[in-house]
Amino acid sequence: MVVEADFYRVRLRFKRLFADPAIFEDQKNAVRRFLSYPSPSNDQVAIYQITDNIAPIDNVGKSPDVAGTARYVHQGRVVRSEYLENVKVTLEYADFGSGLSPYDHQRLWKRQRWGRMDFNIEEFHHERLKIEIPDIPELYEMLRARADPTTLVDVELPDLPHNFFRSAVGYLDTRLKQLAEREHQTIDIYVARDLLPEEKQALEKRLTRPSTQSTIYILLSKTAESAAL
Repeated sequence: MVVEADFYRVRLRFKRLFADPAIFEDQKNAVRRFLSYPSPSNDQVAIYQITDNIAPIDNVGKSPDVAGTARYVHQGRVVRSEYLENVKVTLEYADFGSGLSPYDHQRLWKRQRWGRMDFNIEEFHHERLKIEIPDIPELYEMLRARADPTTLVDVELPDLPHNFFRSAVGYLDTRLKQLAEREHQTIDIYVARDLLPEEKQALEKRLTRPSTQSTIYILLSKTAESAAL
């Protein structure tokens, strides 16, 4: 099956950046919160954030020192918070059918305000992706049928640039886990390029074929509760 998605990269410059939980707590969902898009339902993935660790940098690309502390209003309360000055934050994410158009994404970032902090947009990059991946419900049913109580398969994704590849892996991972959780089963995905040599060799030996930089391994495990059903 071919999945269409929109890839975005935004680079924001903050004159003063506080340690706001809206950005720095549960960082993996920061973009979703900014766009005011709810968590994915049981049937779809919408906004998938590629950037795991939000790391502000200064003009030369280094981690900046704390500039000071000041009062900051968070959820109606005045708190004292450390802040950074004149820093940049880069965020990358993919939209797998949220209903927001590229214009909507750009319009939301052009508000140039996150919580009570203003920012300038230094970059807004958009690219349309078409990614060929296995049919996810069919893949899950195959895993489910083979699990006794576990099963392992390898999947070859297209040769994609790094961040596009990560978004495809994230999409597969989230969708398969949503299906597995309904039946109290667990899914683990391992990316061949991330594994230690001995780990990769063990999986290759188990499946009797070599991996590539685009190989992912999917392990489904039946829990005691699901096995009893």
